Amino acid sequence: MGSPSGHFTDFEDKQQVFEWRDLVSLLARRYIGRYGLEHVSKWNFETWNEPDHHDFDNVTMTTQGFLNYYDACSEGLSTASPALWLGGPGDSFHPPPRSPLCWSLLGHCANGTNFFTGEVGVRLDYISLHKKGAGSSISILEQEEAAVEQIQQLFPKFKDTPIYNDEADPLVGWSLPQSWRTDVTYAAMVVKVIAQHQNLLIANTNSSIRYALLSNDNAFLSYHPHPFSQRTLTARFQVNNTSPPHVQLLRKPVLTGMGLLALLDEEQLWAEVSHAGTVLDSNHTVGILASTHHPKGYAEAWRATVLIYASDDTLTHPNRSIPVTLRLDGVPPGPGLVYVVRYLDNQLCSPDHEWQHMGRPVFPTAKQFRRMRTAEDPVTTAPHPFPSRGHLTLHPKLSLPSLLLVHVCARPSKPPGQVSRLRALPLTQGQLVLVWSDEHVGSKCLWTYEIQFSQDGKVYTPISRKPSTFNLFVFSPGTPTTHCPSLGHHHCWASAQYRTG
Repeated sequence: MGSPSGHFTDFEDKQQVFEWRDLVSLLARRYIGRYGLEHVSKWNFETWNEPDHHDFDNVTMTTQGFLNYYDACSEGLSTASPALWLGGPGDSFHPPPRSPLCWSLLGHCANGTNFFTGEVGVRLDYISLHKKGAGSSISILEQEEAAVEQIQQLFPKFKDTPIYNDEADPLVGWSLPQSWRTDVTYAAMVVKVIAQHQNLLIANTNSSIRYALLSNDNAFLSYHPHPFSQRTLTARFQVNNTSPPHVQLLRKPVLTGMGLLALLDEEQLWAEVSHAGTVLDSNHTVGILASTHHPKGYAEAWRATVLIYASDDTLTHPNRSIPVTLRLDGVPPGPGLVYVVRYLDNQLCSPDHEWQHMGRPVFPTAKQFRRMRTAEDPVTTAPHPFPSRGHLTLHPKLSLPSLLLVHVCARPSKPPGQVSRLRALPLTQGQLVLVWSDEHVGSKCLWTYEIQFSQDGKVYTPISRKPSTFNLFVFSPGTPTTHCPSLGHHHCWASAQYRTG
């Protein structure tokens, strides 16, 4: 997207169309050479973002020019490898005559003439929409259904084409400050939207939509005076009273909620919510997702995950809780079977709440940052043995909003693998960021990552912190040592969930 050099100006210019094809091919070959075809073939290459908004950055883009541009992208990728996917148009698909470029692209791919080959029709590997909720979770799905129904009526050829909504946000306008974006309200709503799509579309055998991908548009950094209330995954603080100035990012509950979603596995389990004998679908305040994983090698073990949300969309009810009875049945017997409960609500897990309580400091101190970070992770219970009969009943009270995850794991034949690529990145005087890779850990059944510190590299002591399965930690000791700019030495390793001692 874009032509920073100003070289590309008009895609009705045939020479520029050929040059764009060559540029796309070079770009794709570079990625294949760097990351390998097996990896790059899993990427989703997409057309110019939201073409009907006409943000073309000084490129003249008529309807025909846009279709020529698409053909050049398609041919450039195919030249690099036929395995590379291309789709689009990544826009709103309002009913005709609105969204003319969206509908023109579908017509071109179905019945148009390929600029390069002269053949009728051009490949369209997936159709991407942008449908947002205007503050309502179910509105996203309803808009998708209406748009896809119209697509299938006008272009039956695309009935089996995968559908993506890669900007399925609850509300348009990323920078618009909203109080519900600060806390678990946003996190629970994101989970609710995913559960609605999984249960009402993907797992629904009566659905005619081949729904393949849902994502949110969170690639932004917040700015003063709204560190928490914009549509971001982190809260950004530009700290200008240090020398030199520096930036700190805090994990918002919405990102922590995505971490809980990451604990779900590939096979969905049957799960339902009922009230007074009536089964409720996913368009209600309380909903559920459940999954399981069957071991594929001797180093793995069986596990199951249950994720419950309590969400009234963008509304928060500070004084309301919902009593729930959770029953897990049919859990197969296994060695060392244990379960862990992780819970997220606004009273216990809101860095923004801590920031507000401290008077909304513009430049938080190291101590204030430490206090806010203590609220980043879910409240987690220590591993408990799973009942031997294969049945578990819990009676939690869910704040509205909240998220609750129950993770059941059998003991594998060996402990988790080692973390790798541990790096210490300087943040500011007396503080640094530890980040590591979990690619060799080989298990989702983790209790926490244990971190130890040593001034001299000989004697290590544990760093006390809440259990966390995120592979990033800000080391900020209470009394920073100015004589030790590297803040010593660190060890990090994964601690297995099945360790009950």
